[in-house]
Amino acid sequence: MLDFHQSELDSETQSRTTQIRHGDALGDLIARAAASLGLDKSVFLRAAIEREASRVLEAASRHVLTKDDAARFASALDAAPAPTPRARAAAKAYRARVVRAD
Repeated sequence: MLDFHQSELDSETQSRTTQIRHGDALGDLIARAAASLGLDKSVFLRAAIEREASRVLEAASRHVLTKDDAARFASALDAAPAPTPRARAAAKAYRARVVRAD
């Protein structure tokens, strides 16, 4: 069974609407699922949407690397590229402007 826990979003005033178009099959599925949990369709849909939106954002915030990619990334971090002439000039200008920049 799904865990429809209380959310901090439940305390918000329900003042906005989002409309979606769907067919009879999805409408029946939503109605049956909500009824099986003893929930109003609006409560069911808000909880399902919140759960899925959180899952999508969590998944999008992570980078999954293969072993080869992870090894390349680690070696790139360990072997910093040599500073370019422009970077050297910027560091020199910084040291000239900032006291105790060494």
